[in-house]
Amino acid sequence: MLPLYSTLSVCFLACHIAREAILPTDIYRWAMEGKLPYMAAFTEVDRLLGSSVKHCPLSARQLFRPVRVIGTWQLEAAAGSIAQRIGLQLPSVNFYAIAQCYLNELSLPIERILPHACRIYEWALPAELWLSSNPLRVPTRVCVMAILIVALRVQYNIHGQGIWEEICETGRNADGSDPDENLPPSMRPEGGTSEEFGTRELLCTLASAYDKIDVAHDYSKDLHSYLKYCKDIVFPGIACSIEEDHLIEIFQDMYKGREDGNPKARMEETQTTNGVMNKRCRDGTSVGARSISASSSGIQRIKSEMEDHGFCYLPPRKLLRSNGYLHYRRKTITGSLVCIGHADYYVLIRSFAKLAEVDVRVLHTSVLKLERRLAWIDERIGRSLDALQNPPIS
Repeated sequence: MLPLYSTLSVCFLACHIAREAILPTDIYRWAMEGKLPYMAAFTEVDRLLGSSVKHCPLSARQLFRPVRVIGTWQLEAAAGSIAQRIGLQLPSVNFYAIAQCYLNELSLPIERILPHACRIYEWALPAELWLSSNPLRVPTRVCVMAILIVALRVQYNIHGQGIWEEICETGRNADGSDPDENLPPSMRPEGGTSEEFGTRELLCTLASAYDKIDVAHDYSKDLHSYLKYCKDIVFPGIACSIEEDHLIEIFQDMYKGREDGNPKARMEETQTTNGVMNKRCRDGTSVGARSISASSSGIQRIKSEMEDHGFCYLPPRKLLRSNGYLHYRRKTITGSLVCIGHADYYVLIRSFAKLAEVDVRVLHTSVLKLERRLAWIDERIGRSLDALQNPPIS
């Protein structure tokens, strides 16, 4: 009566209780790539049970082979449902470990950002950091990302001052080459120490990390990997005849000969693997490997990308009335809600969304929800302090 995908949920639940920085995206990837015994686990079950099962006419393939790997949202919801059914008292996610992994992936200074993010986490403690059985609720990793984004916006003063526009203007070249070559050393993504790591360096680092994030599976890198994946994971246990094995070897030798004799095709394949050409993520969003700041039309590219992902571009703020935190709102345009934001905010949020493998609008909505919670807490504290200063007279 238990569905087969519950094994993946139990694995994730065990990692969650053990306080490991393992995410549903990791479980999903490992199951798809065969690093977890899930898709082809029935072959091992068949070996353990043996072939002489008299009272069961069904094979191990029919009983224990999953039809598909469930998505990350459903996997997390199933783990929460299992914990609820058996009465487990779950802790919140290991925010420190997960946030540290994300900052490492984006090459951001951990010693500066993480302590501030942990204070926001301890201050707010949003309910989204606990597992839930609701499949429609935002995943926990999105809430971790939202806290990191708020911490970065506060520390680096990312509030629509037009910093990304200045970076694109500084890096504009007449020949259309990479503008990072003309940037001062303090503005290059790899330049500067943690003390010198300013807002410009942050945005340049995030733009560079965005192009390097690869969410494609290992088996999609080349034909040999894909054929091996199909043989070991997709169609395991299917025996071929001697003639079929011989024919497969002939085709593989032909492909290898064409690949060795055409270095240009091999180079193009390598470029596609490294992200030079466009490809599609598992969440359906198109991953353009070109850097947004890689030509003189950086602003036009960011505008186009924002429109493609449901965002409306806001020009930089000319008259800054205050240096306070800028809260964004969603705007109703032609009967539908549209996310609005500045270019520097979008460069920040899109890198985190790609790393978490969620739509950028989902992450933006989570950030808005966290900001409202922090403002509500701040308002309640202010009222409490006012009440202490002016006690009622009886």
